[in-house]
Amino acid sequence: METESEGGSRISDDEGCPSSVAFTEALMGQIKGADVGAMVELQRDMLSRYEKTNEMLINFNMLSSTRFDATSQSFRNHTLLLYDMKKDLDVVFRRIRILKQRLGKLYPDAFSACSDVYNVLEDEEEEFEGQNSENSKDEKDENDSAEDNG
Repeated sequence: METESEGGSRISDDEGCPSSVAFTEALMGQIKGADVGAMVELQRDMLSRYEKTNEMLINFNMLSSTRFDATSQSFRNHTLLLYDMKKDLDVVFRRIRILKQRLGKLYPDAFSACSDVYNVLEDEEEEFEGQNSENSKDEKDENDSAEDNG
C-alpha cells in the first residue's frame, strides 16, 4: 500500500517500516529485559497476594454474616423475653397494689400500723444514703485539696 507524503512523493509501507522498527528497537534498548521480567514477576506475585486477601475477606464476610444473623435472632428472642417479663411484672405489681387497697379497706388499723413501720424503715434508709453521699462529698473535697497542694 502506498501513501502520499507532504512533498507529493509516494512512500510505500516497506520504506516506512524500517524507521518504525528502528524506533521501537531504540526504545527497547533503553529498557533491560531482566528489569521487565522482574516487574512482571513482581506484578504476578502481588496479584496472587491480592487474590488470597480477597478470598480471605470473602470468607470473613460470610462468617460475619452468619454470626450476625445468629446473634440478631438471639437478641430478638431475648428482647421478646424481656418484654414478656416486664408485662408479667406489671401484672404482679398491679395485683399487689389491688391487694394492698383491699387490705387497706378491710383492715385499716393493721394496714396503717404496717405502713408506719415501712415508712420508718424507708426514712432510715434515706438518712443512711444521705450520710453516705455527704461522706463521699467530703472525701472528694479532701482529694481535690490534696491534689491542689501536691
